[in-house]
Amino acid sequence: MKRPPRYDVPSAAPEPLRFVQLYLNTTDHEHGRELLGTPAQVEAWFAEHGVETGRLGPVGVRRAQAVREALRDFVASGHESAELTDAARRARVTIDLAGARLVPQATGLDGALGSVLAVVYDAVRDGSWSRLKTCRNCRWAFWDASRNRSATWCSMALCGNRLKVRRHRARRAG
Repeated sequence: MKRPPRYDVPSAAPEPLRFVQLYLNTTDHEHGRELLGTPAQVEAWFAEHGVETGRLGPVGVRRAQAVREALRDFVASGHESAELTDAARRARVTIDLAGARLVPQATGLDGALGSVLAVVYDAVRDGSWSRLKTCRNCRWAFWDASRNRSATWCSMALCGNRLKVRRHRARRAG
């Protein structure tokens, strides 16, 4: 199994939101790598994180990718999509009052995606969601540890530097 780049480690979200961050980073837009490209890859990724998906087919792969991209858009815009609403409905998410948490009742991929959405719900509720962002350069999900929550790049050394060098070269060329 291909591993994603590890330049997000300094910007790692705290658990359990780290699970969502890693899910968002199962695609590397900058290098064209897809870590959830086959049923076996989706099954293995969730199993590695302690979540059972059962046997999947190509439709399951597309759903896992679609929910991931809808979550990426939710990180960037704050607007919930029909894809996320449908995933929550399929997961049959219910409230565990004693544990004060959401719990997916579905099994398989629906339950696995419901587990991701339950973490997102808790993060939105407790305010930590606003610190999970996507880099405006490479689209990598990162944890904004800045005091004023204004970070826009996954890493100043990587994406921030690249953008600044491009701007500098454009100014000199123009």
